[in-house]
Amino acid sequence: MLWKRGSLTPELADLVFTLLPLDISVADENDVLVYWKGPTYKTCDARYIGRDVRDCHPESSMACLEEILRAFKAGEKDVAEGWGEEKGKFKRTRYFALRDHEGAYMGILEVNEDATSARALDGEQSLPGW
Repeated sequence: MLWKRGSLTPELADLVFTLLPLDISVADENDVLVYWKGPTYKTCDARYIGRDVRDCHPESSMACLEEILRAFKAGEKDVAEGWGEEKGKFKRTRYFALRDHEGAYMGILEVNEDATSARALDGEQSLPGW
């Protein structure tokens, strides 16, 4: 990515990932789950790390997951997105193909976000405030 500079230590990267208001999971190029964090994955436990990413998705989402993985690996797409209401919250889910500098598929990043508060924003506040 052209818009990055510098580097993070593993400790600082862990703090950043922990603080981000997103739930994320990462599977490698072999569809093996290598990382997850956040309440979206409350039904997952440590036994899912090192296993096929399909093992931690419900059967009802399997066809969609397979199509996303296929399209990402084939280089046809880099992003898949969905959203909807769930238990009074507006949830947004995005999948991103992870690619190296040559464009080779390296895995998949799943990002889940509770966008309820952002969806309710009105007007403008150009500078952060509280």
